[in-house]
Amino acid sequence: MMTGEEVLKIRDQLKTLRAPMESHWDQLAEIFTPFQRINPEMPAVLDADAMFDSTPRQAAHTFANGLCSLITPREEQWFEFSPPKELEKDDEAIRWYRECSETALGYIESSNFYEEMQQALFESPVFGTCSLYCGDLDERGELCFLNQTIGTYYIAEDAKGRVNVHVRELQYTAQQAADEFGKDALPRKIAEKAGRPEGLVEKFEFVHLVCKRHDPAPRDSSEAVKRPWVDIVVACEGKSVVRRSGLNDFSFACHRFSKHANCVWGFGPGSMAKGDSRQLSFLNELADLGTEKSVFPPILAPASMEGEIAQGALEVTYFDENSAGAAGNIRALHEQGRYDILKDRLQDKKTMVQEAFFLDLFKMFSMRARDRSPLTATEANYIAGEKLTQFSPVYGRIMNEMIDVVLARVFSVLARAGKFSPAPAAVEAALEGGRIRYKNKIALAMQAKENGALTELFQVLMPVLQSFPQLGQVLFNAYKPEVLIRDLIRNSGQPERWIASLKEMQKKTEAQAQAMLAQAEAQAQPQMVRGA
Repeated sequence: MMTGEEVLKIRDQLKTLRAPMESHWDQLAEIFTPFQRINPEMPAVLDADAMFDSTPRQAAHTFANGLCSLITPREEQWFEFSPPKELEKDDEAIRWYRECSETALGYIESSNFYEEMQQALFESPVFGTCSLYCGDLDERGELCFLNQTIGTYYIAEDAKGRVNVHVRELQYTAQQAADEFGKDALPRKIAEKAGRPEGLVEKFEFVHLVCKRHDPAPRDSSEAVKRPWVDIVVACEGKSVVRRSGLNDFSFACHRFSKHANCVWGFGPGSMAKGDSRQLSFLNELADLGTEKSVFPPILAPASMEGEIAQGALEVTYFDENSAGAAGNIRALHEQGRYDILKDRLQDKKTMVQEAFFLDLFKMFSMRARDRSPLTATEANYIAGEKLTQFSPVYGRIMNEMIDVVLARVFSVLARAGKFSPAPAAVEAALEGGRIRYKNKIALAMQAKENGALTELFQVLMPVLQSFPQLGQVLFNAYKPEVLIRDLIRNSGQPERWIASLKEMQKKTEAQAQAMLAQAEAQAQPQMVRGA
């Protein structure tokens, strides 16, 4: 079994590999999080009063807030569990997975998920990497999520590029450690301070490792230790293990905005906009100096003048009236600068920073939300075709590396806790697990592209059908009307409970056909009587 010394050795090795990134993160922290310092050994970062422009920070916060509202909107059902492909037509399976979706959403809404997700999605574009801890149900029966601040953890990948090793450094007081791990599991030095006043203040360092289990646990181990993922916490004081357990699935969702070469860490818009952000701050400093000189210009005074020149409101400057021309020689020194050129340059740099964080995409969605009007087919097609073309790779990585992992973890935790109703026999016997279907605004905008393509097709075909009406039946036969209508409704974001199933539609169609046949027979009956 893994010892505490081995865990700390893994931490130290990963720390060496992470070291080249720390100076880069400190430079980003100066721009986007002025009060945050990644490496305590580095010089102190700039104070807020040394920053002359807030555009980079505003862009990063707009990205995080906008992305949260678009992919995980708190006021909407933004995801839905669905059965595997082999059961996609099984009504019982569909109904059970929908019930699970409602239950899972209820637990997510009652947790701290949205607050921690916003913090994670802020660090993702700024530092290029974010990590969200997804815990089990706590003592209050609630899910627990914690954003891991950049610089406090280390990661490693498997051969397929997926994060499968996560080491984080924890700072606990003696009392916090006793509550978390139990007083008896702590080293003597820490345990003695638990329950004392100093135990509420003095902090100790712990290292938490989660990784794939490669060697089987001893037979006499507990069931928790035999699980496929190692979960171990070590106190740096004495290198002793304070918790040894296991997990059924990986408890961290790690997202990299984009990856380069073989680096395990990601790079985001913050890295791209670092140079422009610094230049923007420098140009704003020059603009402030220029404005100050325009409002309070330098004074040109004769060298023979004694005393100070008063520059405040209603202040008086005294001069020798017998000195010829002395009063006329005291004047403001105006140097005409090209503020318009500086202003254009500022706007160019500001636009480059904002475009790096996809602000034009979020502004388009926010304008529609403010107007409280739905997207038209043309607008949805434009968004999907123009804006989301560049954003879709980013969206895909966020969903695959983070949101998918979080929801799979939530489903697993709630299922093991018995929070779902008993699954149908078909679900139990299925070879594959369920799938996740997203219903957020970005997913719907992507799906709406299908609606827009159909609209454009009919705009082209309408003049043809007016000239050749007989082609209408050919066009009708080329489509599956029932499937087409249902997909159009889904792509527009309508709730699933409003949509009739194919069986229900078939029953309605058969009932309407029978009613029409009965009506035709009823109309034909009097004619037959008169003919007789």
